Amino acid sequence: MILFPINIFGQTENINSGKYHPAKEIFETKYEEKNYIKIPNSLIKVEKHTIIFNNVRTIAFDNDIDVKAKLILSNGLLNPYDINGSFNLRISAITELPLLNPNFKTKRYKFWIFSIAENSDDVILANPVEYYFELQNENAESNTSFEQFISNAKLTFLSKGGIIL
Repeated sequence: MILFPINIFGQTENINSGKYHPAKEIFETKYEEKNYIKIPNSLIKVEKHTIIFNNVRTIAFDNDIDVKAKLILSNGLLNPYDINGSFNLRISAITELPLLNPNFKTKRYKFWIFSIAENSDDVILANPVEYYFELQNENAESNTSFEQFISNAKLTFLSKGGIIL
């Protein structure tokens, strides 16, 4: 019997490259913890592809948004006005950045926003702007479910990154 050793190299995420590199720089250079006001559930209405806050502000999202991202949006953690001073946003590509999470009480994310034409629901197809945010839940434990984490979380950091080319 002849044995042949085989080395298989899988693609692994690296905190110093890819999607993590610009995020790591933002969290290292611009990080300043702040407590944002969470929008109360009584002021949130969830429609098919839109979250409406207080009948005034909206966040629209893609059809293929994942369940976790929709849960973050529907819990009033991201206010469109806090993000860029707008009342209407189109959010895409909400992605957790687990390698940047310092502990199980903290979750860090990135997302893209697209401009929406004034007084319209038309999305302006230009390059999106990438943003970063952090959620903290002081009561979280290592086995806390995602739903429990989000229901007691607060937004503690939000920062504009750059334009996606």
